Amino acid sequence: MNMVVHENVRQAHQYGCAAAKQGKFIDYKDAFWTKSFGAYRNSGGKDASTLTPEFILRWAGEAGLDADKLKSEGEGADCQRRVEEDMRELRKFRVGGTPNFFVNGQHIGGRIPKEAMAELVKEKLKIAEASGVSGSDYYQKEILGKGEKTFKSKADARKSKKP
Repeated sequence: MNMVVHENVRQAHQYGCAAAKQGKFIDYKDAFWTKSFGAYRNSGGKDASTLTPEFILRWAGEAGLDADKLKSEGEGADCQRRVEEDMRELRKFRVGGTPNFFVNGQHIGGRIPKEAMAELVKEKLKIAEASGVSGSDYYQKEILGKGEKTFKSKADARKSKKP
């Protein structure tokens, strides 16, 4: 899903959508993090020119993408809508930045030390094992079944619209 944390990279998210339409999302993502974000990071965050659409379109061909399609589809209504829908969906879950984790329904927003994450997972596993519910049914019955009812995932929303 797209989580636009910094507005100056919204177009990069939309280009990711367009790359996926070409079957090249992973190629795009890898190239973006190396060529665009990597250069930005190496400048100490002082040179944001590598995050611009113009810069991305310069290396798109090297990443195996059709740059013209990337531009037209990435700036089109479909990819704009996709990024907005993703943002709306993430807000339902109170996600406002990265990283975010959900461990059996518990939201962890922000960075967490590896040791603390391991401890949390161990704790949640103990609870799951003590419940007597099978592993294959646990999440559906115990987390979703007894959890937050004020929002639906995209998949659930699509299911409820079908006749």
